[in-house]
Amino acid sequence: MKKLISMMLMLCAIVTFSACSSDDDGPTNPVTNPVVPTSAKIGAEVTVQGSGFATGQTLLLQPAEGEAVNVNARMSTNGATFTVPYTMTVGKVSVVLKNGNDIWTLGSINLLAADNPISAMVLPEEMAIGKEATIAGLGFADGDKIVLGDAADKAIAGTATADGLKFTVPADQAEGEYTVSLVRGASSWQLAQTYVYQPRQIESITISEHPMLGAYASMLGLEGSVLTLNLAYNNDGSLSGVTSNSNLNWEVAYEGKTVTVTGSMSAPLVYTLDDQNRVVACTAQGVEYVWSYDANGYLVSVKPEGAADDSELAFGFTYTEGNMSAYNMGEFTNSFSTDKAVRVCPNTVEPIILHNCFGYLFGRDDLFFGALLSRNVKISAYVPSQFGAADMDMDGSLVTNPFAIEKSFADNALTIKTSGAMLSGAQGLAANTVVVKYKNK
Repeated sequence: MKKLISMMLMLCAIVTFSACSSDDDGPTNPVTNPVVPTSAKIGAEVTVQGSGFATGQTLLLQPAEGEAVNVNARMSTNGATFTVPYTMTVGKVSVVLKNGNDIWTLGSINLLAADNPISAMVLPEEMAIGKEATIAGLGFADGDKIVLGDAADKAIAGTATADGLKFTVPADQAEGEYTVSLVRGASSWQLAQTYVYQPRQIESITISEHPMLGAYASMLGLEGSVLTLNLAYNNDGSLSGVTSNSNLNWEVAYEGKTVTVTGSMSAPLVYTLDDQNRVVACTAQGVEYVWSYDANGYLVSVKPEGAADDSELAFGFTYTEGNMSAYNMGEFTNSFSTDKAVRVCPNTVEPIILHNCFGYLFGRDDLFFGALLSRNVKISAYVPSQFGAADMDMDGSLVTNPFAIEKSFADNALTIKTSGAMLSGAQGLAANTVVVKYKNK
């Protein structure tokens, strides 16, 4: 019995000695009292507190599956600070300290979804296929990508600048409305909506069912009551001339930022362009008119140079939520409503100017040709659905005549139609059908 007890005591001593020896085997963790945050957002800065951190050590984040990621921590005597890489995914990771070939687990962090890193962001409402676009904002970084819609497999590489992210819309991108997302590593954020469009130029404008066309047919040399205007362009996209199926023809000449339009039935029109190739002035019938734009790039007024206020306004344009809602023509205010059924081709010409172009050709050709010449001008996003034409009643009071606008877009052609006769006798605005044929740029 005594011998059995002695052997048991000896065995316990051996086990105890072995356990103590294993504690002493291998290197000791150089960091004491480590404190690891319980959670942190991807992209956020994190500090692991503790004593013993030093240069030459490496801090890793080890997910449950996959390889550990070096976070390039900045070591100090009382902690290690790092930014959670955007390549990490949401979930629990171990925080591992490595010193040479030795490693120790300091704790674990629950990684949360990253906050959107971009501030002061301005996303273009429209982006042209095959062209460069810029999303303005602060916080973009090298390696950022853009996704249009849900095509995550077609992420577009961007170039970060001091004030935004530049990228090129793919040439094979389909026209349409897209949600734009920013992708950084394994994180992504929806930014806003945009409309991706095919850049176009007006190829021709055909006017029919106009009550005055028949009356003017003989004078214009028309064989019927349909007038077609054909537009031609220079290699840089600027208008070079307009011909027609009548005796109406115009030539366009450029000298720096001065443009002269010479027509077969009108006095020369002289325009001045700004650095964005927008019309800012026009001399018509001996009067100098100033064209003004708002901060968004919409044309808001055309009035004589030196006019103190809007009492001498030739044309005034009002936009509401990105669509023309009214325009003034002298003392008359015309109104519009829009149902967002048919898109306007961006950077071309306002639909209502196209619809009234026959009247402008004989009354205010300076506005019509100015609209054809101007480039990089913001216009309505949609074709209006109703036209409230201002008119003068028999007793001299102002009234509004409402007219529905039929419109469609197919095969690169926009059709705008109003029915009836005179929309506004006081303004000489008549109902008609206008077909605008476009060509891709």
